[in-house]
Amino acid sequence: MKIIYQIGRLDNPKTAKRKFFITNKSQNGDEMIPKESELSSFVLKDFLEQQGHKVKTVVIYPVSILLNEKIKEYIEDDDLKEKLKSICENPLEYLKSPFDIINKLPLESLRDDTLVIHSLGTYLNNVELDGSYDDIVLEILFDMIERYIDDKKEENIDEIYLDISSGHNIYISAMIEASRHFAVLTKLMHWIHEERQPRIYLTFSDPITGRTAENYELHIQPQSYTAFFSSPISKKEACDHNFSFLRNIYQEPQDDKNGNNKVLQKKQIREKRKALKEKIEMFTILFSAIKNNVPLYLYYHPYHSIDEIKNELKNLINHAKDQLSKDFKSSPRLNKKAYLDAILSLCFYMGIVEVLEEYNITMFCQQTGFDLEKLGQTFAQIYTIFGIPMNWTMLGNEISNDTEKIQEHGEIEQWTRLRKIVDPGKPIYDEPDKRNFFAHSGLEGNITEVRYNGEKVYVRYIQVLPQSTIDCWLKERV
Repeated sequence: MKIIYQIGRLDNPKTAKRKFFITNKSQNGDEMIPKESELSSFVLKDFLEQQGHKVKTVVIYPVSILLNEKIKEYIEDDDLKEKLKSICENPLEYLKSPFDIINKLPLESLRDDTLVIHSLGTYLNNVELDGSYDDIVLEILFDMIERYIDDKKEENIDEIYLDISSGHNIYISAMIEASRHFAVLTKLMHWIHEERQPRIYLTFSDPITGRTAENYELHIQPQSYTAFFSSPISKKEACDHNFSFLRNIYQEPQDDKNGNNKVLQKKQIREKRKALKEKIEMFTILFSAIKNNVPLYLYYHPYHSIDEIKNELKNLINHAKDQLSKDFKSSPRLNKKAYLDAILSLCFYMGIVEVLEEYNITMFCQQTGFDLEKLGQTFAQIYTIFGIPMNWTMLGNEISNDTEKIQEHGEIEQWTRLRKIVDPGKPIYDEPDKRNFFAHSGLEGNITEVRYNGEKVYVRYIQVLPQSTIDCWLKERV
């Protein structure tokens, strides 16, 4: 499935239509026969459908687009004319719920879907719209994410086209910024399935204003984005502030003017924030365990399923959209950084879980233990996927050194603390040493037990593993 976004104009179709064409460079430079249309995205859709693809056009309408007395002149239906006239006379009523009337307009009727967003500026001489640019970016981003993670869609979205041939600079800029965030989050979601990362294209026509050409070419320009193995959540947020930035997403309602306490609403908000925090916190722990090269610890930590994380992402977006749709005269001024940090973390969490599930990183039989050599082989591949090969170098050295000392010691039938083998002169405790835990790739001598049957070395952690302590260490090093 391919999705095309373009900013709508709702101009007079008798004068707005232009003939567009596309040069198909993949087929010996053949040119598509010019086609007349109100929006260039409709021609692009037709072009892609001729190649056998399923395509949807999503036309983005700033809410201010109907605060224009000229539009009713293009409409033939008398009822619609009256409604458009009423909007100009009483715009505040329209701004409460602008969706239905925009969807009913026959202008640009070839669109598949519409997306109504907030606007900025003054219209009809005295109607001031106080939208936030950040909110507009989020509105477009939410639409992209929802279409991408929609479980009911017929096909996976493999390409997104941003037609920038129309619209004001602010909305074009917001659409491009939203696509950049979207491209990054899809890369974070799919480290091992790159084919699931939609390709992003900018499309634009030859300049039209001031020209009298018969046909205008549409150009398609691929965009390139990079994602790194880097946490959106800082150590300060994870450890020092205990994820307090989530309060900027799920904000507790204030008591009303009459002093009525909104106890139930506050309780619901706190429950939503708690559920989101659980996912974000688990992401930071797993991310940090991979980043800081303590692979055995990952087998001891339960993690959420991809569906659970995806549902959390849907809940977050629905909550934001509820705030955004309350009023289109002004926007709620959501905290874009908080939302992006949370969204990117959830998507990254899904990406990590996808890798962990692929390599069956889950609890193993404690009686048998885990094959130390297999641990190294598995994470050599995982670290390659995440682009952190130095971790494998360090882990490989640690496994090699431990294995050599264990083999020199001889067979170990009963589970024995690793420290007793590699450093027998020192006392053994049930608490790990923080420095040694990270210096030895999580195979810290106090809490790591080993056994050796003459062929393979098996490892596990002690039963009284202080996970809460280690979790705190990991959050400190995120």
